[in-house]
Amino acid sequence: MGSSIIFLTGGIIVLSFVFAFVVLRKSGALGMSKKKQQLAMQLMQTGKKARAMITAIQPTGTVVNYINIQCVVSFRLQPLDGSQQFDVQKTMLIAQTAMPRMGEMWPSWYDPADPSQFAVGQPTAITPDQIAIFREFGIPHPYDNQMP
Repeated sequence: MGSSIIFLTGGIIVLSFVFAFVVLRKSGALGMSKKKQQLAMQLMQTGKKARAMITAIQPTGTVVNYINIQCVVSFRLQPLDGSQQFDVQKTMLIAQTAMPRMGEMWPSWYDPADPSQFAVGQPTAITPDQIAIFREFGIPHPYDNQMP
């Protein structure tokens, strides 16, 4: 009798962990899926370029590893080719230590056939590649000492 209770309790705990993992994975709280990573890479190669201005940041209440906050971030995409600007949203994990501010600009790539499909380049490091991308979009990188 005692071993069946332990087995039942262990099974419930395992099911609880699996359920929590599935919920977190589906919410995006564990990072981008491979499919989303592939879409972002495709958009960077074939999409149109835009400056993405942050217009709102709304935390969802999900916190991962005590530091990453899941947020719905609203952007106004301003296409570099002068096309009409438009508003979009993305749910993403943001480190509390790197929380962006409204009005910040990030590089962005979008699908002109479906502008809701877009990727943004959040400033996360001081690397020559990342600074070069921000310069290409005419956006000052927070860690670039050479741009005005």
